Amino acid sequence: MQVVPAFWGDSMNDQGGVVATASWPSAGQPVQKLEYDGRLGALYWIFIKNLLLNIITLSIYRFWGKTNLRRYAWSHTSLQGHRFEYTGRGGELFIGFLIVVGFYVVGIVLFTVVSLAVGTEAEVIGRVLVGVLLVYFIFVAQYAAQNYRLTRTLWSGIRGGMTGSAWKYGVKAFLLSLLNLVTLNLATPWVTLRLAEERFNHSYFGNAKASLQASAKSVYLSFILGFIFTIVGMVVAALIAGVVAYAIIMAFDMMPLIQQLVQATEAGVPMEMTEEQETQVGLLIIAAVLVFYLGLTLVAVIAFAPYVAAMFRTIANNLQLAELRFSSEVTAWSYIKLWIGNILLVVLTFGLGLPIAVHRSIRFFCDRVAIHGELDVGRLQQTTLDRPKFGEGLLEAFDPGFL
Repeated sequence: MQVVPAFWGDSMNDQGGVVATASWPSAGQPVQKLEYDGRLGALYWIFIKNLLLNIITLSIYRFWGKTNLRRYAWSHTSLQGHRFEYTGRGGELFIGFLIVVGFYVVGIVLFTVVSLAVGTEAEVIGRVLVGVLLVYFIFVAQYAAQNYRLTRTLWSGIRGGMTGSAWKYGVKAFLLSLLNLVTLNLATPWVTLRLAEERFNHSYFGNAKASLQASAKSVYLSFILGFIFTIVGMVVAALIAGVVAYAIIMAFDMMPLIQQLVQATEAGVPMEMTEEQETQVGLLIIAAVLVFYLGLTLVAVIAFAPYVAAMFRTIANNLQLAELRFSSEVTAWSYIKLWIGNILLVVLTFGLGLPIAVHRSIRFFCDRVAIHGELDVGRLQQTTLDRPKFGEGLLEAFDPGFL
């Protein structure tokens, strides 16, 4: 068992951990924010360098590219005049990824051998088990990735870390996801907060322990409304996609071809088409699908923005780290502007607007989280928690995100 030294004003629990005992700060305590002074030009230089090296190395460089981006973002963010530092290395991410890929290869080979030896029934059972394991491993990866990033984050020479077990977290998260499935996703807000508590309540920065206890009552109305509006939006998006498809059919005089396809499908016989006809049908399908998914994405962003904003406020307003308390007044409208703006920046520029989206996102969160009180750097001690040797390889296999 690892014991973290108690932070000032804290007490020890039965497991040897630290119980954060800070209360809401008084009106006289300072309110501060994270300061971000990154430059868009510097982000673009990192982006262009990463892009070129990813092309040359067939995307292998992305592990080092992500590390470079994190180092820049961390080093240009500060609190109380002290800048953060990211000490992770691209090689750690790459090795972690290779380990996961190795397990995948072994698993696929074993699954194939067993399927060939036993038969189709076992193959079906095997596919179900593989799906269950994948979902479980994704949850394990989320916990392990947070631990890795905390242990590679320095502030005033002090690093973070986590207690607990990623494997146990995976079990809890998987069971809660089954509960969510049984309730037709209506348990989503409650499940989200329980898992957030599990991650935050095992997180430390030095000997300062994070603590989160929150209720889902305040976010349920916005979630249910978002769920309803998204279903309605799905129907509307499908109707719009149908109108666009019909307009294309009429514009290119494709009605006879569509009628022949319908007749052939009903008769259960394949229909031979010319290369030009295949191209027309393919473009028609692509246009309809793009319109549908774009419309559904925009509707979902708008519909769930109030819920996401309420969830963010709930977590921020109930989170503490030793003597620090947090709060946020983020609104649904600010989230809508952020998400839709980032989507348009990336899509309309074919990915070249990604640095702008990164820049906007970092500034968004730094500007909208208030930090109450000050952390006494002189009393902050270095954590003794273990540092994982390799970096978030499991999550990297599922989530090759930009940060």
